[in-house]
Amino acid sequence: MNHNRIFQILLITVMTIALANTSQAQTHLILGSEEEENDAMLLRPRQIEEGPDGNLYVLDGGDSCIKVYSPTGDYLRKLAGPGEGPGEFQRTDGATFGFTTDGNLFFTEYFGGHRWLTLMELNGDLIRTLAPQLQVNYGIDRATSLDNGGFLVQITFDSEAFPSHNYYLYNMRQSLVQMDNQGAIVAEIVETEHPSVISFTPNGGTSNLPFAPVFVWIAHQDSTITWSDGLNPRLSVLDFTGQTVREIDTKLPPPEKVTDDELKSWCRSRKEAVESSNPTWWHRFGRVIEDYDKSLFDKPILQRISAAPADHILVEGYGNPETEQKTFWLFDQKGTMIATITAGVWSLHISTNHLLYFSDNEDGSTAVNVVKWEGNVGESLSLVKIDAAADDE
Repeated sequence: MNHNRIFQILLITVMTIALANTSQAQTHLILGSEEEENDAMLLRPRQIEEGPDGNLYVLDGGDSCIKVYSPTGDYLRKLAGPGEGPGEFQRTDGATFGFTTDGNLFFTEYFGGHRWLTLMELNGDLIRTLAPQLQVNYGIDRATSLDNGGFLVQITFDSEAFPSHNYYLYNMRQSLVQMDNQGAIVAEIVETEHPSVISFTPNGGTSNLPFAPVFVWIAHQDSTITWSDGLNPRLSVLDFTGQTVREIDTKLPPPEKVTDDELKSWCRSRKEAVESSNPTWWHRFGRVIEDYDKSLFDKPILQRISAAPADHILVEGYGNPETEQKTFWLFDQKGTMIATITAGVWSLHISTNHLLYFSDNEDGSTAVNVVKWEGNVGESLSLVKIDAAADDE
């Protein structure tokens, strides 16, 4: 082979690599960064989803609204906003949103917010509100739309305090119910109750307990639900009446005991975060966690599950607080592992066209990442940036 031919091959190779890198850079978007102006900037993003129209919807707790971006990252509009009435957010901490099966948007609010689901068109016009018909104090964690106009709704009920040692623990009851299009509860599917918060008092000033069981689920088109409390490598598949249909053995390792070092590390990081922002509250209430010297629970093996294309299930591991890394596993319905990655990101899920996830910028702010994927859903996980999104900027 002559030297000219070798040079041509090398040149083509270099150009191919350069084009591939350019293409990859173009498909990784950071939405609402500090370079954006006015409404386009995301102040405190909490959730991102791909809408039925292909646009990207982000719940911004800082502006108490849902901001809409095009698939190329252009800011389009905002929906809802702060307020007391229908179609507005009373409180966005704990709020979630999703899309109905007929292509509209809905959002929920937690304790202190509206006790209803708000339904609106994608342009922001209010359709109606729908409240679960319950006579007790509750908050709505999240919901999923059903074809009949009803919803699957995860509800957290008001907790009750009981004394333990020199502090109080609060039992938290959570329930997944089926609700019809008038708000009536048709069926209770699964319910759990366990201590989840701690306080010096029986009437407030609470802190969340670390390493508590989770309550995670996804709905499938065959009217089944995959559910887990994070304490078993087997995921439960339930029907809408709560009957167990089958189990998915993911072959994940079983939960492990929480070590003293892990508990001390959590307490130390929690103290640093709270004391620096609100020292008065910390010394009056927050330091109760220093008395919690033995975990009530084993360490959950997962924190979140989400539906992925091809009816796959994406599992988000509990995470390592020291390395700030999380492991994500992609399984099929039989529990066969399709792919796995470990990265410094969270709330990763795979939508129809994108990988959507959060990461930390160098200044501690949250970056909203959007990566377009094509081809094999398992191979698409390799597109997730392992390091913080700030390295891209």
